[in-house]
Formats: sequence, structure tokens, C-alpha cells
Amino acid sequence: MSGNSQDEREAMPRDTNHSSASRRAFLGAAGAAATTGLAGCTGMLGGGGDSTTTLRVTAWSGNYGERFRQAIKPIFESRFDAELEVNTGWNSLLAKIQSAPADDPPFDVTVTCEPIYYNGRNAGLFEELRYEENIPNIDNVMQHYKDIRPISHGAPADGAPLTILYNNSLDQPVETWSDFTSETVKNSAGVGVDGGFWIYPLLGAGVGTDAAPSANELYQEQYHENLINTLEEWPITGWANSGTDIWRQFQGGTIDAAQWYFGQVYYDMESHPDVSFSMPDANAGYMDNWAVVRGTDKRTLGEEFINMLLDPEVQSKWSENHPLFFTTEDMSYAGDLGEYLPSTAEEAQNMALPRWGELADYSDKFSTKVKEMKTN
Repeated sequence: MSGNSQDEREAMPRDTNHSSASRRAFLGAAGAAATTGLAGCTGMLGGGGDSTTTLRVTAWSGNYGERFRQAIKPIFESRFDAELEVNTGWNSLLAKIQSAPADDPPFDVTVTCEPIYYNGRNAGLFEELRYEENIPNIDNVMQHYKDIRPISHGAPADGAPLTILYNNSLDQPVETWSDFTSETVKNSAGVGVDGGFWIYPLLGAGVGTDAAPSANELYQEQYHENLINTLEEWPITGWANSGTDIWRQFQGGTIDAAQWYFGQVYYDMESHPDVSFSMPDANAGYMDNWAVVRGTDKRTLGEEFINMLLDPEVQSKWSENHPLFFTTEDMSYAGDLGEYLPSTAEEAQNMALPRWGELADYSDKFSTKVKEMKTN
């Protein structure tokens, strides 16, 4: 995932509170998943009209939004007497809600990750979720994911591990986050990283630094200098705002390795035969919490939509279109995705997910440092 300005997302009020995969197995799974359809999920309504209820949902842009629309829209419209309008975007989600009338938000439900969820919750921009009334499927979600951050205003449904991409022409494969400071990578064209959500390159650097378990360097000030030094050691030559940027940087010779996200690259690898990928056992990732926007007149339908996202059957079908990790215990991954994505609490605990409540006091420091790196 990515975005154009994490600072915009931080500007909202806040309180101050698997193993490496072979390319052959990877492409085999991708091919199998790409040919799997959404059998049985038909029943889409027509163009709608004034009498048709429409739920407006915002998903991430890029191939996340495209795959979300392909997977989720037909399921929703087959289960509800309503139409699903899927909007996409990275930037200004909170600003759009805040600038709209309190009783007329720009959309009804939105995807969020940290810090969007943290800042939006603290600014009162999301409705409190009524789990007992409308979201009983929260019981399907692994406790580990419910413990990462408060779920009072957003339910954890999906996410993706960080993924290492590297050029096959390198002398050695790039298999761990510590390899980004290896001589192989330092002598290459360089590294591409997410230039919008700086938290994720820092999480990768934290896993590679290994001064504290599970990238906890971010939350303990005594490790910050070591963590920043590690990121500065990465030979960063490309700052990307999308997966498309990363592929262009590989093709243009700007980079020979990259930090990106499994959910955006897994099904696209066969289009880039000169690039391979690794996901170390000790890894990091992002997780999405889905929230109902304050002031919507479709609060109940929005909660029922989120309940649908937490249905293990829906998450299983969703994975046919989108190689994300999912949060429920009884879902089944399509193809060979289960080889790469956590399916148990023990596996999930090996993936460092951001805890913004513990990071908020330090976010300005990290943001300023990454800005300096981008401009130097």
C-alpha cells in the first residue's frame, strides 16, 4: 500500500496516548489464483436508480481497489437489496470527512490503516461499531488482530505483509531485511521504498536491525538512533507512491531491490520475469480496519457490510482475487497463498504491525528524518 503524503494523514488532531518462496512456486500459485473466478457470487443489481439503496465505500487505490471491486461488489449485491459504490483513494480521506457536513459525509464506509484509523478515531470521524447488534462475525477474527489496536470504531479484516523484491541479475538473492545493508545491495543500482507511508520502510528496517523483538525499536526511544542509522544505510534511490512506480523503477534501472507489499505484487510477478521476491520469517506488514463514517444515514447497512467482510466464506472468495492476509480463523486461502500468508495466531505474531498509539509521540521525528532523506 502507499500514499502521497503521510503528513496529511498525521495533520488530524491526535491525543498523545514466511519463509522465502521460490519463484516457481510463486508463479504457480499466481497462475492458479488468477484463473479462479467468483463462482456463485452473481445477482448484481442493475444501474440502480432513485429507489435503489447505494452504500458508498472507499477502498485503497491502484490494484487494491480494482480487486476489491471485482471480489466484494458482486457478493454484497447478491446478499443485500442494495448497490455497492466503490470509490478509491489514498489521500485526504480524513480531510474529506472533516470538511463535509456532519450529517452528509462523502462516503459511508472506509478502509483505514494506521495512522488514518488512529487520527480519525481521535477526531470523532468514525461511528462506534455496534458489534453485538450488527457485527457478530467479529467472533471469527483471531484475537491477535483484535489486540493490535482498539477495534471500537474499526474492524480488522485484511492486510498484507511487506515483501522484498530484487533483480535476478544480482550476485546474491535479497532474502531478509538485513540484506538491504549487504554489499550485494549497496553495490547495486539501489533500493526502492514506499515514499508515502514512511512507517513501513521503518518497520522493515526495524526487523533488519533486530535490536528489539518484532520491530519494537519504533516504540522505544533508546533504539531510535540505531533504527534511523539502519534506514540511512539502505542505498535508497527510488521513492514510490504505488506499485506501478516500483515496477517502473526496476525497468528503468533506478533500483535493483525494493520494499513493497505482497498484496500488490503477488499476482503481477509473472509480468516481471527479471524480478523475484522474498518474504522472511521475521517480517512486518500493514492491517486494515474498516470503519463507518460519522453522520452516515446508512450506519446499520455499513455495519452489516463490515460483518460481511468478516465472514470466513467471503474472505476465502476475496483471496481468489486478491492475495491479502485475512483475519478470520476459518477462512481458506486460494491456491498456494496459505504457504506465504499467516493463517494461525502464531504465524501472525511473526509479522510486526504498526501500533500508532505507541508511536504518535515520535511520529514528527521520524517524518522529519524521512523528509530529509527524500530531499538529499
